[in-house]
Amino acid sequence: MDYNKTLSVIIPVYNTERYLKRCLDSALAALPDNSEILIVNDGSPDQSEKIAMEYFEEFPEIIRYFYKTNGGLSDAKNYGLNHAEGEYIIFLDSDDYIDPDMYNEILNEMKQSGAQLGICDIDCEYETDGSSVISHCYNPNRGSVFFQIIDTPLVAASWNKIIHRSLFNGLDYPTGLNNEDVAVTPIILARANHCVIVKKPMYKYVQRPGSIQNSKFSNKRFVIIETTNIAIERAAELPIHIQRQIKGSLYIHQILGVALYPIRNQQFFKRYSMIKEYMRKVNSCFDDFFQNRYVLDNGLMDNRKHRIFKRLSVILLKRKLYLATSIFFEFINVAEKINAQMVKKGHK
Repeated sequence: MDYNKTLSVIIPVYNTERYLKRCLDSALAALPDNSEILIVNDGSPDQSEKIAMEYFEEFPEIIRYFYKTNGGLSDAKNYGLNHAEGEYIIFLDSDDYIDPDMYNEILNEMKQSGAQLGICDIDCEYETDGSSVISHCYNPNRGSVFFQIIDTPLVAASWNKIIHRSLFNGLDYPTGLNNEDVAVTPIILARANHCVIVKKPMYKYVQRPGSIQNSKFSNKRFVIIETTNIAIERAAELPIHIQRQIKGSLYIHQILGVALYPIRNQQFFKRYSMIKEYMRKVNSCFDDFFQNRYVLDNGLMDNRKHRIFKRLSVILLKRKLYLATSIFFEFINVAEKINAQMVKKGHK
């Protein structure tokens, strides 16, 4: 297939007027030759359209602007894919930004090795306190490059991965569902002939109040069960050992991760109620969940403190001791707060 452009950067936009200029400036600075930026305005009611139009009028050879009625992030991503002309695809969240070397550096590594996919680390920037945490895109304790990438909490992210267009064949983002990347990215990773890892935090992942990931947690986020199920069904096209690795990764980093982190951080009674509801759905949808060896071994490669936390959590959840789980999580939360206060005092 002939491609008109080298790279298509797809930027879905919805209510991010405060961040959009920084995002677009960073994309323009990083854009390789003969590449394009697609701004997909998903019916945003704020001033995002005005900002996007200003950039489109200034850079008409580079930027393509599309307005569509609101259909959600999945719909905006599908729309961008259907209009992209690049041989390679990457997404960029409109409230995030990137280093100027990101796209060229990953593409150069990919072309040198003939890889269909390239990935980099991310820099999580927290608006509330100005802190920053580097998250690696790979797990060095795993063997193959695929397994190193698949066995991480951010495996599903679409914005730190440059992907050859052909890997999207027959795949779309499930319209109307959040956590949409979970249903697509693991399959793309498995399809790639080879993946390259650039061990630099070139993607700036802004953690802001009000974003989808940081908004008030509710049982709407249980949609992760549905998107995980879609990914497992789609993985049926792949070799059985790859299917097992994908399922194991999704079970521990997506399904179990929701219980161990966002649900754990709720107030006690809400936490207890949500654990019961969530785990009943998990057990109903995934009857092999607590027999899966990745779930049973979860935490094996962590430090002692995290290993104990994860292993005890799995034991309690497996036995459906949800009240005991909520109490255990309360002790963990209190301990973490005390530790954070001690660390803070130590820096004064």
